[in-house]
Amino acid sequence: MIDTIISGLFNLVRTLKEMGKDQRELRDNALRAISHALNETYLYYRDIDSGKARNLDTEAQLSRYWSAAAIPLRHIDDNLASICDYKSEYWINPESWDIKKIKQFKIGLEEVREQYRHLLYPGLFPSKRRNNRWGKRGRGKISLNPSLRTRDNNKGV
Repeated sequence: MIDTIISGLFNLVRTLKEMGKDQRELRDNALRAISHALNETYLYYRDIDSGKARNLDTEAQLSRYWSAAAIPLRHIDDNLASICDYKSEYWINPESWDIKKIKQFKIGLEEVREQYRHLLYPGLFPSKRRNNRWGKRGRGKISLNPSLRTRDNNKGV
């Protein structure tokens, strides 16, 4: 009888270890997906800022990256998953999003990066940053919609 109890405990410990490993893998996959979407978006803005023309194929790919990031994120942070889904919608048709809508759906690139870092390093990065390194709140937004772009704006969607 004691052998059965000990065997059952060992099986339970093994199952708990496997569940922990599966949870870590799920979290890592979600973080990898959002990291990829963030990096590709920043690289696209770098190209735009250096004078390259908009590229509809790249924007379509960005939409797919953000959509792909939303799927595994729904298991660890449904709010951030929803934001990624909205970012995917943004990249389908950036002209249909004005600054008010971007703020309403909280899809600013810096804001999403902060949330990503909060998931990546819990406790190290606060979920809401009060001031940036220049002592100002947040960063300006940039939009691919020419009527919304200003010289004072910075990267943001």
